[in-house]
Amino acid sequence: MKPVFAKIGLVLCLFALVAGASAQQKLNFSDLPLVNTPAQMPLGYGQLDSGNFFYVNPYGWTDAGTGFKLGAQGEDVAFIGGAFCNLAGNACYGTITDTRGFVALSADVAGGYGPVSVTINAYNNGKFVGAVNYTITSRLTKLNFPSKWGVVTELSIQASGQPGDFVLYDLSLFTLGG
Repeated sequence: MKPVFAKIGLVLCLFALVAGASAQQKLNFSDLPLVNTPAQMPLGYGQLDSGNFFYVNPYGWTDAGTGFKLGAQGEDVAFIGGAFCNLAGNACYGTITDTRGFVALSADVAGGYGPVSVTINAYNNGKFVGAVNYTITSRLTKLNFPSKWGVVTELSIQASGQPGDFVLYDLSLFTLGG
């Protein structure tokens, strides 16, 4: 009987958090200035900060691979990896953070040049919440994040492959605190 009440309590807590959140948003990069050379993602974009994420107009960038060109022309995409990754080997990290917290729902993604192994770790104020692993190709793929993560303050994304580019078309989430 206690497990049933515990599950009901968890569901009610998550509902209360989501109800107190801002409206759900689908963050894409269409309102960033079109740039034909990759640029650093601006801090605070969509109420989020990011580390090691870049954005570019894939149809104007001559080095963009197939996985970069799956969206509408005239819209930027965000990405981590390739020559913009200063880590040794074929692994690259990027982070998405908000100290007020957010609930990550899903993301539309692709491998920039081919298959990529992706590990996403979720944290809430430095405490590990969970991780998921995906293998994505250069075709558009929807990733659904585990609802059990609840509110997080950071997603850490590692892309591994040759050359390991992780392209982000949009991110669906609830933001908290404004």
